[in-house]
Amino acid sequence: MQPGVDPGKPSQTQFSGQTQYINEQIQQTQGAFPQQQIIIINANFQPSFNFRYLSYAIFAFGIIGSWILSITSIDSDVDQYLRFLSEATCCLSIILTFVFDAVFYKGKADWQSTTGQSNTGSITGMIFDLLFAGIVIIFGYMWFIGD
Repeated sequence: MQPGVDPGKPSQTQFSGQTQYINEQIQQTQGAFPQQQIIIINANFQPSFNFRYLSYAIFAFGIIGSWILSITSIDSDVDQYLRFLSEATCCLSIILTFVFDAVFYKGKADWQSTTGQSNTGSITGMIFDLLFAGIVIIFGYMWFIGD
């Protein structure tokens, strides 16, 4: 027996070339694994120009302008034109609000499809915005034809 060798343990032969081959094999297989996919959990749509804010501003200015034109009275033929202008301002601001909101939803739907998210809600919102804009156009046309 040799000193320093445990008699209960069988001796294992280890070649120095074998460990290098195993290390090379491990290093080669590490590069073969596919890249991990990065998933952004709380991704928010932040466009460079937000059409939704523009639609809110148009709606607010349209309603305020319509209100100012409706309370202005001059006691002449101009009153009739001011009333018509007030109604047209209100109707046009509502139509533009729906149209710009639909543009916002279109951009959001495109962004969602590029990030792999479902864009069903955005497309539904865009369709309803365009339907409501069409309804307001029809009612506005009937209103102005009736006057």
